[in-house]
Amino acid sequence: MFLEFSYPIGPELTVLDAGFNPPRINIRSRIAQGKSNNTSYIELFAHAGTHIDMPWHFNENGWKILDFEIGDFVFEDVNLIDIPKGPYEPVLWEELAPFESQLYEADALLIRTGFGLQRVKNPGLYVQGTPGLSLEAAKKLSGFDNLSCIGVDFISIENVEQARKTGYPIHHTLLDRFQPLILLEDANLSVLGKNKINRIYLFPLRMEDLEASPVTAVAEI
Repeated sequence: MFLEFSYPIGPELTVLDAGFNPPRINIRSRIAQGKSNNTSYIELFAHAGTHIDMPWHFNENGWKILDFEIGDFVFEDVNLIDIPKGPYEPVLWEELAPFESQLYEADALLIRTGFGLQRVKNPGLYVQGTPGLSLEAAKKLSGFDNLSCIGVDFISIENVEQARKTGYPIHHTLLDRFQPLILLEDANLSVLGKNKINRIYLFPLRMEDLEASPVTAVAEI
């Protein structure tokens, strides 16, 4: 059985900081207007909706989308951890430490805080009050060489408003490491429930010179 745990994309469906253009379809042709077919252009911020960040996002020498093999977006040892968080409450290493032995084996870590519920209830808070990871948690997680993906149910791996003032230390800690790491952000982890996850699929747009891409995130349970 397969579960989709990404959000659909649309101008009214996607939550973004006010400084970014919402996704939209630009019409090229429509049958209703007398044309022979329906064709469209897509205007889409690379970090819109459920998306993955590549190392190149914050590391000039980091990998881009096409540097990864397609199999690199399939993860077969997934650890889903529940750590409830409210606005501005970062995920701490001491909350992750009890799962340390599992993290040595996992290739993907999904952190479910419940903060994703704010995406519909209070989109402004969802953007501004992002819990993020603590710097210590990021440093510890970056040391698990087998860990190739970290996913969260909030819009960014760190609170963007705070990160702008400090140089994005969480992103740098995770994306600058030698082994390429993928960050999954704005994921709908609530739909996964308590199901045992066999693997997850995070296939991006395979496009040149991309530092990020929306994905259709699918869990095989």
